[in-house]
Amino acid sequence: MKNFVLISLSLVVILFVVFSVLAFEQKIDPKITAFNKSLSHETNKDYEKAIKELLNVYNENKDNYLINLRLGWLYYNWGLYNESKIYYENATKISPNSIEAKIGLTFPLSKLEKWDEVKKIYEQILTLDPQNYTANLRLGQYHLLRGNYSDANKYLSVSYKNYPSDYESNLSYGWTQYYIGNKKKAKELFINTLMLSPNDSLATIGYNLSQ
Repeated sequence: MKNFVLISLSLVVILFVVFSVLAFEQKIDPKITAFNKSLSHETNKDYEKAIKELLNVYNENKDNYLINLRLGWLYYNWGLYNESKIYYENATKISPNSIEAKIGLTFPLSKLEKWDEVKKIYEQILTLDPQNYTANLRLGQYHLLRGNYSDANKYLSVSYKNYPSDYESNLSYGWTQYYIGNKKKAKELFINTLMLSPNDSLATIGYNLSQ
């Protein structure tokens, strides 16, 4: 009798677990399935299908940060930059302090050559994270290309200080030092660049000018 009771209890527990699993499977949120399928399509670079999976659940999840962020990324990779911009903007509205969404938004804006908007976004990022590598580097390069060497120095010095082995930081900061007249420092930075990227044409020109 005792064994019968134990067997019966075991069957009850097993049945409970089985039905619980089945019930869970039936209650899986559609956006989980859509998001995972979207990831699978992206691995095959099928951006159209990856986007379609998310759009199928978008109307019910317009305020979902991850879905908007991912649609911004997928449209960017598919080459539809205006659409990418829309969804990245949605993501920044849903999560105003998200640095990743702001950086993501600069991707389509750069392709659309909306440089003033890109600059503004990087400045917003620095109010949240003054040491941010990407924002300091890109703002420094923005000012360097426009001949604003004092501003370029301000941002690129931070980028270089935090990432002294970074190729872009050494190259951009090197040219900034050259233009503000600090050839000794410029030469040092161009040497670093050539150590990181042998035969780099821009670094070679800068190194020769800094002799």
